[in-house]
Amino acid sequence: MIVVGRCRSQVVFLLPLQLERSAGISALTFLGHQNGNQNTGLWHADFYRGATADEMKSHLSAVCKQVGADLLKLENVPETWLGRDHPLVFKGATSSPSPVFARALPSDFGQLFNDTHSKSSRKNLLRKERHLQAAGNYTIAKATSPVDRQRGFDAFLEQRSVRTREAGIPNVFSAPPAKTFLSSVVGLDATGSAQDHGAHPLDLWYLETGDRIRATYLCAQHGKTLYAYSNSVAHDDMLPNSPGLVLIKEIIERACGDPTIDTLDLGLGEERYKTTWAEPVPLKDSLLAMTWKGALRMRLEAARLKAKTHVRNSSILWPLIRRLRKMKAGFSGNS
Repeated sequence: MIVVGRCRSQVVFLLPLQLERSAGISALTFLGHQNGNQNTGLWHADFYRGATADEMKSHLSAVCKQVGADLLKLENVPETWLGRDHPLVFKGATSSPSPVFARALPSDFGQLFNDTHSKSSRKNLLRKERHLQAAGNYTIAKATSPVDRQRGFDAFLEQRSVRTREAGIPNVFSAPPAKTFLSSVVGLDATGSAQDHGAHPLDLWYLETGDRIRATYLCAQHGKTLYAYSNSVAHDDMLPNSPGLVLIKEIIERACGDPTIDTLDLGLGEERYKTTWAEPVPLKDSLLAMTWKGALRMRLEAARLKAKTHVRNSSILWPLIRRLRKMKAGFSGNS
């Protein structure tokens, strides 16, 4: 259900939505929200600056009635975006289980490094960087040639597969449709072959040393924001030297020196390196019931999201769940 808003024949917003049906209840949600990060919609800049939550609530209520939705469920919408409150965050919206992590980038990387890392952590990370360099043929680069994009893409898939298997979590990149989509947005064709023409939305960064790619990062620049979406690290002899941390440090350092970038967004989910470099930006879930069935589903969804948020923010429960996942993965690997 692709919702297109027009004003005086000009398109002013576009919301990629889908209608999900479960247990006889229809919910209008963001398209692909299961694999999404944060959901913002696409907006004409002038319209976005003046759009209100009440206005968008009215528009989307009419859409729900048109398509027969019992419930409108807009998850992981940034509370503030592009300098203002987001118009898809309705009154009474609840907190999403996880924030995204972002920060304004200064031009002086050295000052940022000092402000975000203690003296001991800076020394430790630089020491690991030297160890990686000592392995020979050390390179950190954005893949530009077809060959490098292919090598980086293959390394990303392999490293993510190992990581998710050992952590006991689902690998969203394992299904053929996901691989096909991902290959297209990093500049490969449907067969996985590198193409040397046309623009591609995602840049693939990689750290290579000792003749092997040890870490990758998928990034995209939109406006003046650098979005770092997903990464991977090789679980090999170089893992103790934290190639993933060295890679993101270099990406951030280059972004600080780029006048076209002023903001870093490290995406959804709390990881130690994200909390080091950036600050949490709250996301919100807007739920709007259109029928009595939608009201029932809304109460269930609100309870589910509240419980999930409690678990994710618990210093006891969330580490326990992660340990149990690893134990389960270990049992599966031995069976």
